[in-house]
Amino acid sequence: MSAGADPFKLQRQIARFGASSESMPPPWVYEGTDGELVVFNGVTRATRIAKLAPGIFIQVEVVGKVRGAVGSLPTIGDLLP
Repeated sequence: MSAGADPFKLQRQIARFGASSESMPPPWVYEGTDGELVVFNGVTRATRIAKLAPGIFIQVEVVGKVRGAVGSLPTIGDLLP
């Protein structure tokens, strides 16, 4: 399991898209039994927005549920470079 966004990929996205989330595909997330969400696909996109536009909400797509609680896992904010 990866621990946050790939730094090289993040820099490429920042250079290309900046803080814009316009036409950005929604990250895929799973919902834990505690109601919290865990990013499955789109960690770099979510990290870019969190870093450059803190406090801005983005649309996500809930693609399923996991059998355990995920609220104790690190957040995107915890892993910001």
